[in-house]
Amino acid sequence: MNTSNYNTLNNHTAAGLFDAEGSFIVSVLKDTGRKLGYILIISVEMGLNHKDKALLDLFQNTLGVGNIYYNTNDKTYKWKVSNLQDINSVILPFFTQYRLFTQKRMDFVLFSKVIDIVNCKNHLTLSGMQDIINIKASLNLGLSPSLILAFPNTVAVERIETNVTAYINPFWLKGFTEGCFFVSIYKSPKSRTGWAVQLVFKITQHIRDVHLLNLVADYLKVGRIEIRKGEACDFTVTSIKDIENVIVPFFLQYPLQGSKLFNFESFNMVVEIMKAKGHLTEQGIEKIRVIKSNMNILSR
Repeated sequence: MNTSNYNTLNNHTAAGLFDAEGSFIVSVLKDTGRKLGYILIISVEMGLNHKDKALLDLFQNTLGVGNIYYNTNDKTYKWKVSNLQDINSVILPFFTQYRLFTQKRMDFVLFSKVIDIVNCKNHLTLSGMQDIINIKASLNLGLSPSLILAFPNTVAVERIETNVTAYINPFWLKGFTEGCFFVSIYKSPKSRTGWAVQLVFKITQHIRDVHLLNLVADYLKVGRIEIRKGEACDFTVTSIKDIENVIVPFFLQYPLQGSKLFNFESFNMVVEIMKAKGHLTEQGIEKIRVIKSNMNILSR
C-alpha cells in the first residue's frame, strides 16, 4: 500500500473515502446444491459516480487489491474485493490500522467476526451458519424476510456504539467529505442590486452518526449541527468569515482529488469575489450566477 506517488491516495484519505461510500457485505443465498441449502458470499465494495472513475482507480492502487467494473443500471463504477485471501491479508489489516469513524466501524468489527468463522471453516456447519446469521442481523440492513423465516432461532448480536472520541486525521476528513459546497443567490430588498449571496459548506450523515459530526465541528472549530426531521443530520457552515478563514484554507491544504474538486474551485472563486465585495455589484452577481451554473453542470 504505497502512498508515496500520485498514483495512490494517502491511506487516511482512502479510509475516509470508504467511510463515506464503502460497504462490508455478507450475503447468505439459497442454494439447493449445498449441504446446508445456503451459500455464503462475502465482499468489500465501494461505488462512485462515473465522473470519479479516476478516484476509484487511485483507491484500488492504494490497497492493491480488488477489481473495478461499470454498473450500467446506475452509471457508477464499483470496486469489489471478494477473494478471502485478499480480505485477510489486506482489507482487515488496513481498516484495523486506518480506522473508520462512522457506523461502518462497527460494520467492520462484525464483518471481521464473520471472516473468523469462515477462516475456521465453521460456515460449513449449521451452527456456524447460524452464528453468521446472528451477526448479519446486526450488519447493514439486517436480514431479509426470507432469512428471518429460514432461521427462526436467530438472536442478533449486540451492536456496540462506535467510539468517535479519537482524533480525526485531516486526510481522513478530506476523503470523507462529500459533495457539500453550495452557492445560493436569493432576492434581497436590502441589497442595492436586489440580490444577495450565501455560501454553504455541509456534510450530511444518518442521525446515528451525529456524534461524528460533532467531532468534525470540534476539529474545525466552526459550524453548527442541525437535526432534520427523519433520520438525517448536518454539519453546516454558513458564516463567510468561517468559510474564508477555515473551510477554504483546509481544502487548499488538503485538496480534494475527485469531481468535488471542481465544485470546491468554483466555490472558492465565489469566495474571492465576495472578499472583494463584488457580490454587491450587478456585474459581480452575474459572475457568481455563471459560476453557480457551471457547478450545477459538473455535479450532474
